[in-house]
Order: sequence, then C-alpha cells, then structure tokens
Amino acid sequence: MSNNQEAIDTSAIKIKISKLEEPDYRLDFDMPDEIVEDINRRLKEGGYDYDDEQMTSLLTKICLDEGMNRLDKKSVWGPKLMPGTAPGKFCCDSGFLFSAIVDAIPTGILDQIDSIPIRRRKLEVTNELIETELFEQRLLFGSRESFSGEVAYGDEITCNATLTVDGNDTPEFAIDNYKLRIPKEGQLLAIGIFSCDEGEQLRSASVPGTISITLSDQQEKNSRLVLEVTSAERITPCEVDEILKQYGTANETLLKAQIKLSLQRNFDRENNTIMRNQLFNYLAENITVPVSQRIIEGHWEDMCKGELEKNPEQSELGEEIKNNLRTKAEAMANRRVVTRCFQEQFELNISEEDVQEQICDIAESRRVRPEEVQEEFVSSDRMQILVNMVMDKKIFNRLKDKMVFTDAT
Repeated sequence: MSNNQEAIDTSAIKIKISKLEEPDYRLDFDMPDEIVEDINRRLKEGGYDYDDEQMTSLLTKICLDEGMNRLDKKSVWGPKLMPGTAPGKFCCDSGFLFSAIVDAIPTGILDQIDSIPIRRRKLEVTNELIETELFEQRLLFGSRESFSGEVAYGDEITCNATLTVDGNDTPEFAIDNYKLRIPKEGQLLAIGIFSCDEGEQLRSASVPGTISITLSDQQEKNSRLVLEVTSAERITPCEVDEILKQYGTANETLLKAQIKLSLQRNFDRENNTIMRNQLFNYLAENITVPVSQRIIEGHWEDMCKGELEKNPEQSELGEEIKNNLRTKAEAMANRRVVTRCFQEQFELNISEEDVQEQICDIAESRRVRPEEVQEEFVSSDRMQILVNMVMDKKIFNRLKDKMVFTDAT
C-alpha cells in the first residue's frame, strides 16, 4: 500500500463484544465488503498479489487488532477462533465474517494479599565448609582412571538415572548418560534439579551395575531412584598448587577467601530460589484468579497426547494418569495467569541484559562458561524458560514489602 494513502477506516468494522464466563469475551466481527474491496485494491495498486489465504490472514489480523483495541483489555493467551464457529474466508465481492474468543487479564490481584510468610535460611561459612569445597576443587582438577568395584566419596559414575513413584505408571524423570559425583556424608545426592539425602545408600555400592535407592516423602509415598551405572572413574585429587595455577590465584589464603565468597554466593542463590518457590506456592494456594477452562482443556489434551507418544504401546491412558495430568494442567494455567497479572500490575519488562545476567548466574552455579549455558538453551529451544526465571525474580522483588520473613533454625 502507498505511504501517502489514508489509513483504512477500521472504525467501520462492526464488532459485537459479549461477556462470557469469566475471564472470556466473545468478539463477533463483520467487516463490510467495501472495506474488503478497499484493502484488496490498495494491495494490488502497491504491487502486492495476495492469494486468498494471505488475504484471509491479513483481514483476520486487522479485525483482531481493532477488536482488542475496542475491548481495551490485556490478554494472557491472546484471541482465538471461537469454538464451534467457522473461520473467516476472503471473498473479493463480499464482507468478512468470523467470531473470536479472548481472555482478559484479571485486575485487583494485589488486593488479595495481606502478608506472605517466607522462611529464610542462614548460612555461616565455616572452615569445615571451606575445606570441603577446596577438596571438591582438587577433585575437579584431579587425575582420573576407570575402575570397577565399591564406590566412595569423590568417585564419578556415568549412569542412566530414573526416578519412579509407587502407583504412577510413568517416571518422574529419566536421564541418560548422567555424570554423578559420589557425595560425602552430609552432602545431598543431586541429579539435575532433584536432590535427596540418601547418599549413604549410594556409597559402598558396587559398579558397574544397577543401584536402587529407596526414598520416602512426607506423604509416605515410596519412590525409587534407579541408577544403571555404565562406567566409573576414581579421581586422585590434585595438589593445591595446581588449583592456584588454574585460577591464577597468588596463594592458598587468597584462594580460601575466594572460596568463602563463592560458597556464600551459591548459598544465597539457592536460598533465593527456595524463597521464590515458597512465594509462588503461597500464591497458588491463596490467590483466586479466573482461568479459561478451554485453556486448561488444551493443556491437558497436549499432556495426554505427549504421554501416549512416550508410550506408543499404550492406546489409552489410565484414569489416575489423566487425573494427575489435569491437575498439572490446572496448576500450569493458573501459574501463567498469576504471573501475567503481576507483570501488568507492576508494569514489568524483560531486557536482553536481564536474560544475559540470568545466563551468567546459571553458568556460575554450574562452574561453566556462559556461552555453554546459552548454547544449551538456544539449541533446545528453551529460551522462554530463562525469560520466566527473570520474571519470577522481578515479581519476587516487587512483592518483598508483603513478605514476613522468619529465619529458619
């Protein structure tokens, strides 16, 4: 279209807005044939030869933009075709008709919050913790050799790890070729974001082979962590001088000071994560927001489909699995709505610098380069996860004045 032409008069589009069950609205569009003809003519004069599908897409976008402008409400999920209705179809000599459904972000969510109880842990970085971390550093730069037999603290195994819960048909997670360092007494056994204090069941086990670790939670549901160990390495710790050389640190005293600072930073990072989880668990249990049932149904159907794809021999899911997936779908949709409510309430935005800071934070916690973390998230198309992490932090910081902190003993 020519830049010197007058803009299309979208005010002539007829739009009927009807309130449905909260938080949804129905928008019925009727774009008169003269507007359709005008848009089509301008495109042709500008040298654009749109086919019917492209015209349909353009007219739909023009209608939806005008409809959202008149509705004057922000949406979590965006407008969709109204279920049970036909999509619009371009015809050069007739109007353009279709109906859409859209949710509106709830308002007044902050009014539901009086105070938020948060348990905050504290850490005293003792000499014992510093010495333990120094030994971990010596293992990191130590020499390795393959071995079989009884594993001990400091050994590293490569395994296929699976966590199952009694009564559930599908595992909580299954990770192949995971490298796991055998923890010392008092250290957590950690696999990804999962951790437990059952390291004693792992120490003194024989490898290669299968190691089965029984876990119990507060609901008295038994879980089982199965490690199919494919290989093991015994690590001989390096001398402290080698660590000084690797880090370019002048002496052991300075190295220990750096370790103390690093331990405090890692603890603060972990503690902040735990407190953010407390916050969003509290919000999930105490904040009521309307969530479109159609969204929950869509999430649930996608989850069911995913479960069937993971188990092609199954033709149908059991009722317990379907019920569990529905609960997860409801929680997922509710969390997204709550997050968007606060994002709008506090007018929060995320910059590229925010995302890069999050990448550096993860890299520091893993002791890897930021480039490795970025490549991991980009290659697996999970950059949105980083964005979500940043938004959670921003919401936590804005809600601090509502929090009542209790120091954990």
